[in-house]
Amino acid sequence: MTTVYIADTGVFVRCGGPDKDKFQRLRRALRQAGASLYVPQRVYEELGGDPAAEEYPSGNIPYPDGFEEGWITVADGLDYANPLVSTVMDEARRFIANVTDRDEDITEKADTALVGLAAQVLDTGEADHVVLLTTDKPAGRAAETLLPQHGFSDRIEFRYVSVEYLETITADEFR
Repeated sequence: MTTVYIADTGVFVRCGGPDKDKFQRLRRALRQAGASLYVPQRVYEELGGDPAAEEYPSGNIPYPDGFEEGWITVADGLDYANPLVSTVMDEARRFIANVTDRDEDITEKADTALVGLAAQVLDTGEADHVVLLTTDKPAGRAAETLLPQHGFSDRIEFRYVSVEYLETITADEFR
């Protein structure tokens, strides 16, 4: 079974940066397991990975080693022409807005991109199973609720990345 691990910006923020123990523990666990974290283009931009990005124009990625070492991978762009991807992203935006009691228009695009990427890798057969690592409980719940409604029962798992999770993470989490 092929598992893809998808991470949001909050995972890296919660790690505190490359010189912190939590970051090094995550790095070590992924490298020992031979796994990598996929990040959607939106997350890559939030991390400063696109100098042309309007919202995050720094181009100064604080995690270049992860990309260079291959344990962080920027996923292929989302295929918005795929009706499943666009539908799931719309549903995720509504779901997150409802559970947070906020307007849909202010829902983070990166949150819906996480759910859209999970749908895309499952739909294309790139993965049999997706583990969504996020600090955003509404986005994680959206993925666990919506993807089974589109035929992906028992193929999505949400892991809340707390400080404790990062302080105790091992390679076993990725095997």
